[in-house]
Amino acid sequence: MQMRTTHARRMLITLAACVALLVLPALASANKNLRVGFLDNSYATAYPTDFWADAVALNVGFMRWDIQWKHLTAGEPTNPRNVEDPAYRWAASDAFVRAAGAHGLQDRVMFTLWATPAWASSLSFSGSTADMPRIDAWRAFVHVVAKRYSGTYTPPGANTPLPRVISYETWNEPNAYFALRPQIVNGTAVSPANYVKLLNALKAEVSAVVAFKPTFVAGALYKQGGPRSVTPINFLRGMAAAKAKFDVLSTHPYNNTPRLGLKDGLDQSKTNPKFIGIGNFDTFITLSNQIFGKKRPIWITEFGWQTPSSGKSQYVATVKQQAQFAHESLLRFKQLPQVERMAWFLLRDDPPGNGAFYTTGLRYFDGPKKPSFNTWVSAAKKLQRSPIR
Repeated sequence: MQMRTTHARRMLITLAACVALLVLPALASANKNLRVGFLDNSYATAYPTDFWADAVALNVGFMRWDIQWKHLTAGEPTNPRNVEDPAYRWAASDAFVRAAGAHGLQDRVMFTLWATPAWASSLSFSGSTADMPRIDAWRAFVHVVAKRYSGTYTPPGANTPLPRVISYETWNEPNAYFALRPQIVNGTAVSPANYVKLLNALKAEVSAVVAFKPTFVAGALYKQGGPRSVTPINFLRGMAAAKAKFDVLSTHPYNNTPRLGLKDGLDQSKTNPKFIGIGNFDTFITLSNQIFGKKRPIWITEFGWQTPSSGKSQYVATVKQQAQFAHESLLRFKQLPQVERMAWFLLRDDPPGNGAFYTTGLRYFDGPKKPSFNTWVSAAKKLQRSPIR
């Protein structure tokens, strides 16, 4: 009996070794370049010490920072192409890029430029931050941002130049009516071509100002279309038709049915999906490669699962589910070689009752960690070590 047991154990060990050998090719093809980070302007600005301490604990290797045009200006600048025009408000962005550099994230911050001020709108009847802006005004806005964060600009009163920013994302969720309009005119989607105008203008202005090769990120796609919005895949087709030029494709695969977790999207068409989630992210990759005729790096520049709170009951997961899905999503994207970045939104919940507040944080608004904080740490340890310190 002893000999049979020993023999059986040896057989199991041998079998396990064979299985391990079979698994090795899959592991070898896994993404070794995935960097994870956050988009959370509010937390980084209000509590910078806590924010950066969390970033170190969470193995951050990339950060997204929103520069919302409406909030950058205190009214229309007298000289919009002058970086020192008194209408511009630079304090929060200056502080963030300096802190990022000090924590080892030099060249690992991506700016997203968007949100039209009323005075820059091309639509006389609206005045929303979603309005397609006047291109001359947009170009001036991009110019001053690129100049200030070119790595050569020293603000008045400072002793050293501001760190450079090399990655620029054009607009936020431009396929959605709430973010860029008009979307559809007389049954024809006009937002993709308008978006390419913004993309091309940004590319031209940044390239003219900086002495390095920037990374141009395009898309930032909302998860789905609708009666007044364009589906992510149809938006990409429109971008291709308008001859969009960019380096990286970005998207926001939020959930539609939270309880489905990583299966969300499996029921969608393989050729013309209306919704892109993690469950059908392979379809997004396949179709985007076909549409643009080449494989491009893909960045998830916004993503997360909301948890319940007073006044927030739609599209939410339990805190236990959020922890599970956060862990699984990091490991899932690690297995997709084209995915290079993943930015979670938020690190800390928005304050409740403050308009459209969000509860996607790994911390509650008043500070305590959700279970997802520790599961993120666990999953991030399986990624390449980040340079943050």
